[in-house]
Amino acid sequence: MKICGLMFFWVLILAFNGCSTDLTHEGNDKVNGTWSLINVSGGFAGVDDDFEKGKIVWKFNAADGSLTVTNNDASSAIYNGLPSGTYTYSIIKEKDQYYLLLNDKEIGGVDVAKSQLIIDQNITTSGSGADGFVLVLIK
Repeated sequence: MKICGLMFFWVLILAFNGCSTDLTHEGNDKVNGTWSLINVSGGFAGVDDDFEKGKIVWKFNAADGSLTVTNNDASSAIYNGLPSGTYTYSIIKEKDQYYLLLNDKEIGGVDVAKSQLIIDQNITTSGSGADGFVLVLIK
């Protein structure tokens, strides 16, 4: 009886350790800085909207975990990212994928390559979707 209880205990520990999602400062540093939203694509309607560099600016501050958005877009785009304001953000890493959380809500997968940041709302920790938007930002 003790052996079964002990085995159950170890199985639980291994299960919880294998499914961890880690907050990562490395991820926060990857997005740190000022980015301009230049394209939004996807969504249910299949949009593909370009924006002038500097019109919609996202400023990530890794030191205090804040994101300040300045959205000066007056176009009739279906979706142009976030409204102007300040948000808390963090980056989590699960396996080899990074995910963006804003105000503790998961937004999507994050990929940073040189001076380009891609936020894909179709990639989440709970699986993939098809109706989310893909946001492309550049430095």
